[in-house]
This record gives sequence, structure tokens and C-alpha cells, in this order.
Amino acid sequence: MAKKAGSAKKKSDSAAAKKKSAAAKKAAETRKKNAAAKKKAAAAKKAAETRKKNAAAKKKAEAAAAKKKAAAAKKAAETRKKNAAAKKKAAEEAEAAAKRKVAAAKAAATRAAKKAEKAAAEKAAAKKAKAAKAAATRKKNAAAKAKAKADAEAAEAARLALEAKRKPGLLLASDQKDANVAKKLRARAATSTAATHVDSRQEVSKIMSKAVKSGSGKKETAEKRKKAFHKRWLEGGNAKTIEEFAWQREFLNS
Repeated sequence: MAKKAGSAKKKSDSAAAKKKSAAAKKAAETRKKNAAAKKKAAAAKKAAETRKKNAAAKKKAEAAAAKKKAAAAKKAAETRKKNAAAKKKAAEEAEAAAKRKVAAAKAAATRAAKKAEKAAAEKAAAKKAKAAKAAATRKKNAAAKAKAKADAEAAEAARLALEAKRKPGLLLASDQKDANVAKKLRARAATSTAATHVDSRQEVSKIMSKAVKSGSGKKETAEKRKKAFHKRWLEGGNAKTIEEFAWQREFLNS
């Protein structure tokens, strides 16, 4: 009986130990499972945070890229606008330069035409003046020729009239115009036919050594009288007044 009781107790203890071992094992498995679940949850949380972080970074990068793209597009638009304005300005300047060139060519052509027209007018005027001058010269020459002919005819008539009055062997004063006749007369004459002057002597004309005024009146008048006397003196005339004697002495001493 006691043996049965001890066996039952032993059996009961064994069952309790087995049950306890199973419970401990189950608890260990539960802890392990909880730890794994906790680890999995932590990993999932970390993965979620990483995805969130990556999504934020991606969103930020996309925003930056969009902003950069918009800035580039804006800059490109401004560049196109600037290039279009420059192109338009260049086209306007080219058009203005072409217009100026055409205007300059037109002005040059106008100036050339006016110059040619002026030259033609001047040439025509010069030709007309030359023709008028030639006509006047011909008229003058014709008049001079007619006058010379008339003078020659008058001279011939005078010569014939003089010849009709000439006595045989008589030489007239007009014959001495011929140089050969004048030379022959001077060679045959006792005295020269050239103009002679009275040479005043100091002992005869005491008045000649005294100072004589150039003449009364203005200086210009005296000069005119002096020139007239000099011409007359060269032609053979002699001094008559004190003033003319003084001039004659000056002419002889010069």
C-alpha cells in the first residue's frame, strides 16, 4: 500500500516536473516568439522610417529638380527673348543701314547729275562766250583792217598830193622818217640834225649857282611841269625860266 502510494507520488512529481518543463519550454518559446516579433516590429518600424525618409528625400530632390528645371526654363525663355530682341534690333539696324546706303547712293547720283549739269552749262557758257569773243575779235579785226585800209589810202593820197607839190631835188621833213635818208642827211650836213641843248657856263650865268626853288604851287603840279619840260627838252627844246634852267642842270648832271 505504501509502495503504491510512493509510486503514485513519484509519478505525480514526474508529471508535475514534466508539466513544469513543458510550461517553461512554452514560456521560452513564447519569449523567443515575442522577441522575434518585437525585432520584426522594430525592423518594420525602421524600414517604414527609412521609406518615409527616402520618400521625403526623393520629394525634396524632385522639388529641387523641378525648381532647377523651372529656373533653367525661365533663363532659357529670357535668353530666347533677349536673342529675339537682339535679332530684331540687328534686323532694324541692317534695314536702316540699307536705307542710308540707298539714300547716300541717291544723293551721290544727284550730286553727280548736278555736277555734270553744271559742267555742261559752264561748257556751253564758255563756248558761247568764246564764240561771242571770236565774233567781237573778227568784227574788231575787220574794223581795224578797214581803218588801216582807209588810213593807207589817205596816206597814199597825201603822199601823191605831196609828190605833186615837190620840186625837183627837194627833201621834205617827212622824208627824214626814213632812217637811211636821215643818216645820209646827217653825214652831209655841217652840223648834226640831232637835238642840241644850251650848256650854261658858270661865269656867264651866275644865277645858275644859286639855289632855286622847285616851283610855286603844289609838289604834284611842279612834278607835272618838270615832266612836261623834260619831254620838251628831249625833243630839242631849251630852258626859258629859272625853274627850267635848274631842271636842265639836273638833267645834264644826272
